[in-house]
Amino acid sequence: MPRSDLSKAEQANVRVLLRMLHAKMGGRWQTVARALPIASSSLVQTMSGRVEVSVTIAFRVAKLLDVPLQRVLAGEALPPGTCKHCGRTNI
Repeated sequence: MPRSDLSKAEQANVRVLLRMLHAKMGGRWQTVARALPIASSSLVQTMSGRVEVSVTIAFRVAKLLDVPLQRVLAGEALPPGTCKHCGRTNI
């Protein structure tokens, strides 16, 4: 089995931000995929856990959010008041 470039924790942190983008972009994975840009099918497989989060996806999330990649991987890029499970703002 190939070894991932990202730890399980880093992958989880990227998935949290992807859920936030999903909520902010109208609840459609296709919209998130276009914004990153990646194939919708790849994004859905990544979010379902069938495929590991790639460094490329993590980098594109950081670029889209205009935050350093290290903050994305460390789980420090989620705006305050945002639910880690659904990505919606609690405010």
